Amino acid sequence: MADAVRDLYSQRRYPALSHPETHPGVIAAAARCGGVTAPALPESCKLLEVGCASGHNLLPLAARFPESTFVGIDFSDTAIRRARGHAEALGLDNITFEHADLHEWRPASEDFDYLIAHGMLSWVADATKVALLELVQGSLAPDGIACIGYNTLPGWSLRQEAAAMVKALPDLGGDLDTTLATLAEAASHGGTPYTAHLAAIYEDMRRKGPDILPFDELGPVCDPLHFGQVIQWTGQHGLRYLGESTLSGNLPPEIAPEALEKLQPLAGDPVRFQQTVDLLSGRTHRTSLFCRSGLSLDTKTTSSVTLHFAARLLVRPLPEKAVHGEIIEHFHAALNAAWPSSQAVAGLMEQCARRLGPRWDPARGAKTVADWLYQAARLGWVELRTDPIETATRPSSRPTLSPLNLRHARDREALVDGFHRSCGFPDRHWRVVGALDGGHTIDDLRALAATEAPELDLEPWLQHLAARGLFIQQ
Repeated sequence: MADAVRDLYSQRRYPALSHPETHPGVIAAAARCGGVTAPALPESCKLLEVGCASGHNLLPLAARFPESTFVGIDFSDTAIRRARGHAEALGLDNITFEHADLHEWRPASEDFDYLIAHGMLSWVADATKVALLELVQGSLAPDGIACIGYNTLPGWSLRQEAAAMVKALPDLGGDLDTTLATLAEAASHGGTPYTAHLAAIYEDMRRKGPDILPFDELGPVCDPLHFGQVIQWTGQHGLRYLGESTLSGNLPPEIAPEALEKLQPLAGDPVRFQQTVDLLSGRTHRTSLFCRSGLSLDTKTTSSVTLHFAARLLVRPLPEKAVHGEIIEHFHAALNAAWPSSQAVAGLMEQCARRLGPRWDPARGAKTVADWLYQAARLGWVELRTDPIETATRPSSRPTLSPLNLRHARDREALVDGFHRSCGFPDRHWRVVGALDGGHTIDDLRALAATEAPELDLEPWLQHLAARGLFIQQ
C-alpha cells in the first residue's frame, strides 16, 4: 500500500463509524430485488469486512447475529488491537479481527456470503485497488454479494478541486475549520449556482471536521471514479453489477420522474444509463453490489419479492399523491402505526386485510402492495430489509444501552442504533449517556442532566433514543 496512506493510518485513528448501507439485512434485500434468488440471511451468514478499522461497523452485527461468522481485516495493528479488545470484553466468539496486508492476506476459512469494502476503492493506490478486487474474486461464495464503496465522477470533480485548494492554503486564517469557513463565506457572496454549490461543499467539509477529512477529501489518495470504469474493473475480475446497496440508491432523489422518462432510450444499456444518472444528479458516492458474473439472476419477480421483507417508513408524512387507492391507504396506515419499527410485510398485510374485511382480495391485495412497496423503496420513502427491528416509542423506567454501546459511551465514541446508524453526542452529554446503564431511574438521569447538560431536554431526548432502537427491550 502507498506509504502515505500507511503513514496516515499509523499516525491517526480512523473515526469510529457504522455504515447502515452495509448491513447484511439491507444488502440482502437489495440483492434479492436485483435478481439474486437466495442471498444469505444475516441470521446465518459469513461476512468479511476489508478495512474494518476498530470494528465499529462489525461488532454490532456480531452481537446481534450470534449464529453468523464475521471477519475483519485492517493493516492498522492499533485498530485491530482495539477491535479485539472490544470483542473479548463482550465475549463475542463469532468474530475475528486480523492485522493484514491486503497484498498478501488470504482467508483460511470458506468463501464469504458478504464481502464489505466500504472505505477503500477510492482511497488506496492503484495496486491495492487490484488487490482488493482479486480478494473479492477469490473469496466470494458462489452466490455471495460484494458491497464496495467509492467516490463517483463527475459529481466529485468540483469537490476534488475544492479540497486541493484547501491543501494549497494551509495558512488562510489559521486552523482547518477557519480556512474552510473563510472559503465557504467567500464563495457564498458570488450569487451564482456555481458559487452556492462551492460554498455548500466547503460547509459539508466543515461538518465532517478534522477527524474525518484527513481520510476523505484531504486523504493522501482520493480517486473519484466513473461508474463505467468501476464496471470495467469488476468485470475483469469476474464480477457482475447488481445495483446499489439500497434500492433508493439506484435512482438518486435529484432525478425527477420526468427526467427518467427522457432516459428511457438508455434502458437497454444499464451502464450508460447509470453514468448518465450520475451526471444529472451530481452524485458523489456509490455503495455498489456485485455478484459473480456466472450467477443466474431472476429479475422478473422484482416487486413480488418485497412481500418477504420487513418495511419501515422513512418519510413521514408521505407526499399526498403517494398514497392512493383503498388498499394502499390501509397498508400505509399499518406502516405508519408500526413506525419507528421495521415490521414484516406479511404482518402489515394481515393488518391491512383486517381493516378491509370482506373487501380484501388476497391475490389483488398482495400484488398492489408489492408493486407499491417496490416503488416506494426506490423513491426512498420506505426502507426494505430482511430482518424486522422492534423499537419503542418511550424508554423504560431505567433506560439501558447494550453492553457494546456502553463501552462506546465510556470511550466517547459514536453509539450504533438498532438500524446500524451512528449516533454521536456533544461533549457535555456523554456523562448522561454513560449513565444509561439500567442502574439509573429517569429521575436520576434528570438530576444528572441538570448538572452536566442543563440545556438537554431529557424526556424528548430519551424518546428519540428509544425510537432509534438504542435501548434494550425490557
